[in-house]
Amino acid sequence: MVNPVATGHPLRYSRSARLLHWLTVVLVLTTIPAGLVMVQEGLSRPLQDTLFLYHKNIGPIILILVVLRLAVRLITPPPPLPESVPAPQARIARAVHWLLYALLVTLAISGTVRVQAGGFPMELWDPLLGGMIGKDEALAKSASGVHDRAKTVLILLIAVHVGAAALHGLVKRDGVFRRMWPPV
Repeated sequence: MVNPVATGHPLRYSRSARLLHWLTVVLVLTTIPAGLVMVQEGLSRPLQDTLFLYHKNIGPIILILVVLRLAVRLITPPPPLPESVPAPQARIARAVHWLLYALLVTLAISGTVRVQAGGFPMELWDPLLGGMIGKDEALAKSASGVHDRAKTVLILLIAVHVGAAALHGLVKRDGVFRRMWPPV
């Protein structure tokens, strides 16, 4: 195996890439359950309101983190995968990473459109951005459909991503997981 350090390639993602990754993880893994629970029947109104408030206002923060992550990725490209990772598996890993980015952007935008077109406030963002989209029930319904489908695909891809990370970190112990761990 070629030594990545000897070839000028780092063994791990940059500190900023790792920090942004794990901040995104925390927000996504709290926003998904909030989104799933907030629409359940029989929930107390105060709990439902709190979950909606959290979910709809964290989405744009996740979008900002994704944009920052992409900028960091351009400045400091990710370290290469170990040579032990087969080429087809490496291609799948790259595709999953880019799909995760695309889905997070899609979810943040479709969620924001759904909220604003539905005539609902985004308490954290309205003072900064104002209502960029007027009330439009058809647009809100369409954005809600996109949001729902993207959510399902995101959950599946997160399971694939976490499963692959666990396989490499706990079973293969080939250095793939250490590229992103520890967070800082």
